[in-house]
Amino acid sequence: MRKLTLDEWENKYILDSIEKFDEKYTGFNRPGWDPDLKSALKDWSFVGNIKDKPGYTQLDQALRWASRWGEMIHQFNISKPNPPSLATTVMKTIRESNVTSMSLSYSPPEGVKIDANDTKRITNYLKKAATYFGADLVNFCKLDRRWTYSRTYDGVSAVDASCSKIVKGESQPHEVPDKIQYAIVLGFEEEYDMIKYFPSYIADAATSRGYSNMAITNAYLTAFIQYLGYKAINATNDVALSIPMAMQAGMGDIGRNGLLITPNFGPRLRLSKVITDLPLEVNSPIDFGVTEFCNTCGKCAEMCPSQAITYGERTTKPRNVSNVAGELKWPVDAEKCRKYWARSSKPCTACIACCPYNKPDTFFHRTVRWFSDNFRWADSFYVKMDNLFGYGKSKNADNFWDKWQPER
Repeated sequence: MRKLTLDEWENKYILDSIEKFDEKYTGFNRPGWDPDLKSALKDWSFVGNIKDKPGYTQLDQALRWASRWGEMIHQFNISKPNPPSLATTVMKTIRESNVTSMSLSYSPPEGVKIDANDTKRITNYLKKAATYFGADLVNFCKLDRRWTYSRTYDGVSAVDASCSKIVKGESQPHEVPDKIQYAIVLGFEEEYDMIKYFPSYIADAATSRGYSNMAITNAYLTAFIQYLGYKAINATNDVALSIPMAMQAGMGDIGRNGLLITPNFGPRLRLSKVITDLPLEVNSPIDFGVTEFCNTCGKCAEMCPSQAITYGERTTKPRNVSNVAGELKWPVDAEKCRKYWARSSKPCTACIACCPYNKPDTFFHRTVRWFSDNFRWADSFYVKMDNLFGYGKSKNADNFWDKWQPER
């Protein structure tokens, strides 16, 4: 692994000018307003579809949805430039009702800030706090405003006082204050043994818990920075694009599957970020052979049931409006991916589970990753060995509940 300067990173990945991206065009938001995808939304049955089949039973569905409950905290995030309507309505109701609690009423004394002159020490403290709050990976970068959304979209324009009426809305322009200069990028591991049960509800439970951990940890860390006397915006999946920020923060590299590949967990993690005016020491981008390996491998493209993943070389050209133009990468067809989810009425995660980088962070697998980084000419051999040992295949969910030993 070698560190890159930001100029070296720029030369490798950015070939054309980057226009800020409107959040309403992401693959998850488009079905709420785009006629081409809106019909698929009706078929995306998250609540039902309980089957008498291992991996899809009521027990599996319960694990899946219980794992996602922590994500609800996103709906109460008022630190963003365009807070969700539900958050502003609830907070207004709380204030008007004179409801107080320590967590809602505490703020540092006026004008009092922690001494941040020793940025190295402060950065170390933040990393410890973020890890304590639940993050598995914590890196830092300067805020590159090309990655902030031009407009944000939460699918809601109005909520009545009783929270009984929700009206679909348009994206809203937003500006991140100029004094916000730094980003803390957080990664949350998804359990390896559960992801192998793709595309069942069991695998999606690991993804769901990642989203919940992300939402809760972000809320903790945002409050922590604010209590230190500095500004912090809980950006989670909103406000800005996560993957290019994670790359600039040295957390990993982008793979053929369109996901961040990390040395620790491969693509098996959720990303979030908190942006702040607290001065921090930043990490450098890294290169550990992902581009060369993905050029040789192509396993995720072969196993993608919707064929949404690009074969061939990287390109700066988007496949549709859900891609950002100008970045040199393998653009994923979000329309095909999203429509497949709708047709099958089940989660997928095949592109995560089959990735050769998706291995436990053990001595053996760290050794293999070292070889793939330092002897890149042998990438085709590594791919053959990955296939020979049967990695990336879906695991049978029979007796999962009897055999499963959760991570502690």
